[in-house]
Amino acid sequence: MTITEYKQLRAFARNDGAFLGVLWIASFGCTMLGAKFPFLATLGLTLALLTAFFVVRRIRMFRDNIRQGELSYWNGYSYSMSMFFYGALLLAVVQYAWFAFIDDGSFLANALDQMKQMLLAGNYPEQEVNAAIGQMKSMRPIDWALYFLSTNIITGFFLSVFIAIITRGKGEKRN
Repeated sequence: MTITEYKQLRAFARNDGAFLGVLWIASFGCTMLGAKFPFLATLGLTLALLTAFFVVRRIRMFRDNIRQGELSYWNGYSYSMSMFFYGALLLAVVQYAWFAFIDDGSFLANALDQMKQMLLAGNYPEQEVNAAIGQMKSMRPIDWALYFLSTNIITGFFLSVFIAIITRGKGEKRN
């Protein structure tokens, strides 16, 4: 791969990462509003599950339209990982803004209370459950945003292995 091709790959991955970030932001917004409007929670989950299909579609478009059908496994992996990284960065900024300025802590408090009830119903020791939930409640908005950022990047790391296999392609034979 030449330097020009590398720069091209990174530029398209940044653009597609921004699109992925918008998809994730829509999913996050629907999930946050899902507490008041349950159908939005289902829509948010559906949008999140469409992530892999969206990434595959965008990489195939890049491969077919820009690279004339040629994309090695490692280039596809790099493209996919870059998309996940840029999308996760964009989502983390929005999540931080949400948790710091918009949400009054009610969403996380409700989610943690539900988690506590599930753990106690699963016969986990109450003292340990209370300690873990108490520690999670003490997390700041930036901590939550960084937690979700790292989770999204790690998820992208593993999904990219399979996405790169699916999207690799050989170009037309040249004389």
